[in-house]
Amino acid sequence: MKRNVYAIIDGQAGSCGKGKVIGQYALENNIDAAITNCMPNAGHTFVSNGKKRVFCNIPVSSVNENTELFIGPGSVIDMNSLEREYEENKDILEGREIIVHPLVPLIKEEHILREKQEIKTGSTFKGCCACQTEKMMRGPENIFFKEYKNIKATDNYYKRLQYHLKNSDYILLEGAQGCDLDMNHSRHYPNTTSRQVSVAQMLADSGISPLYFKDAIMVIRPFPIRISNEIYDGSKIYSGDYGEKNSELTWNQINIGSYLGQYPSVITEEDVEEYQDLADDLTEHTTVTKKIRRIFDIDIELLKRNIEINTPAEIYLNFFEQLDSSYRNLHGVYTGSDGIYIDKYRREYLSWLEEELGVSITMLGTGPDLNHYIDRRQYVKKR
Repeated sequence: MKRNVYAIIDGQAGSCGKGKVIGQYALENNIDAAITNCMPNAGHTFVSNGKKRVFCNIPVSSVNENTELFIGPGSVIDMNSLEREYEENKDILEGREIIVHPLVPLIKEEHILREKQEIKTGSTFKGCCACQTEKMMRGPENIFFKEYKNIKATDNYYKRLQYHLKNSDYILLEGAQGCDLDMNHSRHYPNTTSRQVSVAQMLADSGISPLYFKDAIMVIRPFPIRISNEIYDGSKIYSGDYGEKNSELTWNQINIGSYLGQYPSVITEEDVEEYQDLADDLTEHTTVTKKIRRIFDIDIELLKRNIEINTPAEIYLNFFEQLDSSYRNLHGVYTGSDGIYIDKYRREYLSWLEEELGVSITMLGTGPDLNHYIDRRQYVKKR
């Protein structure tokens, strides 16, 4: 039996830059098949040569024209969102078959309205949870996706999937959201998403035996985020904190800490007043709701637990430039001796992370574009 299934998963609370990482691995490894079990409450962004693409249901791996694309039964589809996503990426999707599991439900307006009435914690209010709940109730009112152009629901889902499991070299499971939003294991309930977020769940949702699983790549960032406390109508709602209390940072701290090469938690109000006009603005907005993200200091204990649950083979540390803006948009190879240079303080930070987590950090993301990264794979193999 082949072990040819790989997974890319967000190790924190989402928005760690999975879209970039997925696209990079899809192109680099020329993957044969890619599977998503995504919903329109999360968007994955891929940027190459300045061209930005956003995916919700369709696999990001579609940037590789040779990859067969699957949408699994853990997905939920909003037709307006799917049509927009397809048309915006028509240049790489037109004429390519996208295989959809026949039990992918469609969001209805009543699902969105129900969430706005009933959910009192953080949410994008896109109707995903309500739609899933209706599917679980197994009522006659369920509506399932059939087709849109060359995206088609078919019982051939399993036949084509088994073909790849038996014959292909590289099958990629594309994760959505993040482990710290997991409904059961995140320690943040009820401020979570409406399902589990783990490699095991990704396999189960796709219909793949764990015996085919090879490795996971976990994507993290130095300073994890959570969604805004402001919702769709401008009113306030508590969407949860991250890890230890009082760990929330300001974007001024991130901006000026990056500018000075200092850790953001030591940035004072005096520093803000002195440097805020000099530092680049790194403030982020969510892909789907366009609200300003809340940003926090890392919680190493939460990250350790997510490592234990998902056992990744390697870590991709994105947003490395938030530690020091001099690394912004850099591309190169780090070997430990020659190649691109990493200063003493950043090397100590990386060593601390690797020692605490027990997993090698193989890549450092330095910006949004496909080629904005520092490759450490040659170095960590020698360790």
